[in-house]
Amino acid sequence: MDFQFSPEDETFRKEVRDFVRAEWDPKGYDTIGATIASYDLHTEEAIELVKEWQQKLAAKGWWTFHWPTEFGGTGAAISRQLVYREEMSYWGAPSTGASDLVSPVLMFHGNEWHKQELLPHYATAEIEFCRLLSEPGSGSDLASVTTKAIRDGDDFVVSGQKIWTSMAEMADYGQAIVRTDPDAVKHRGLTYLIIDMKSPGIVLRPINDMLGQRRWSEVFFDEVRVPARNMVGELNRGWYATMTHLSFERSNIGGPARMLRFLEEFTDWARTEKVNGTPLLDDIRLRHKLADYRLQVEVARMISYRVAWMQTRGEIPVKESSMTKNWGDVLHQGIYRGLASLLTDSGLLRPEDPKAPANRFLGVNAFLSTGLSIGGGTREIQKNIIAQRALGLPR
Repeated sequence: MDFQFSPEDETFRKEVRDFVRAEWDPKGYDTIGATIASYDLHTEEAIELVKEWQQKLAAKGWWTFHWPTEFGGTGAAISRQLVYREEMSYWGAPSTGASDLVSPVLMFHGNEWHKQELLPHYATAEIEFCRLLSEPGSGSDLASVTTKAIRDGDDFVVSGQKIWTSMAEMADYGQAIVRTDPDAVKHRGLTYLIIDMKSPGIVLRPINDMLGQRRWSEVFFDEVRVPARNMVGELNRGWYATMTHLSFERSNIGGPARMLRFLEEFTDWARTEKVNGTPLLDDIRLRHKLADYRLQVEVARMISYRVAWMQTRGEIPVKESSMTKNWGDVLHQGIYRGLASLLTDSGLLRPEDPKAPANRFLGVNAFLSTGLSIGGGTREIQKNIIAQRALGLPR
């Protein structure tokens, strides 16, 4: 494994860094602090801020620079993509949405309507997608979904319920897996549909998190008509498109960079923050914690680099992606919770409180990071993949 970057990649790293520092201003909001669980994810002003930033990236050609050339990208090398995501995450800027969860599925499995109509608008950050996967009774067992779609002429008629859907209220389209053959075994008989979220018959019900803020939505479908052209891939073979979706969702490059920046900012704050006249950083317990966390960040970084290295060799890092997901979840939770507990009561304060420590978001991220080991595949699911694919253990 060679984790050296070329001089060209390092030049690009500086270009990204200079652009972000000149153009990105979070204005006090936290849009990626705990990834999808960030505190301001559903704050209207923060949403507009992110949209403006996405337009800047699209204008610069970075929103889709990693796309294949036939779809308007530059086919950027994996190493170039890694540099880009790492720098963006380190500086706290949203890097891209036009890659991980939508475009690969449409490129690999989509029809001409998807490629000619949806992808071009997605490439310019004009439209947004949400993921309509989990259901009240299917959680981590995604193949057991019961939301049904019945073919009726040129449409599918969709009825059922999805839950834990992030950003449903701001999405233009939803990526849904539905059951089209109730008599087939559960991994079969599933179809992947793109659903217009403004369609008649769709009702959203907000779900608040433990801090009282809207975090997800329940999505109800009451005989929602979906054109047959919205089907991605083949009828009753939607599981394959869904696995393409999740394989990209579980890769993680930005997490270690994000946590490295947080640790550096926290350390700078602890140098000047005093308790009984003594700098907080003089506390030996805190110094040992910070040293341990720094090592954990580097381990996570190397695991992510290995995934990228495997991709450059044309390998599919299935178990390795589960390792990055599992380790990353533990890392985020451990750092946020560990430091918040050391600060005792002040570590629980919300960002609105003027006495909130460090970057103001430590306390809420200690809570919100809980969801990281559930969303995108639970920790248990990731461990099962590692056990079966890496260690060869039986089911």
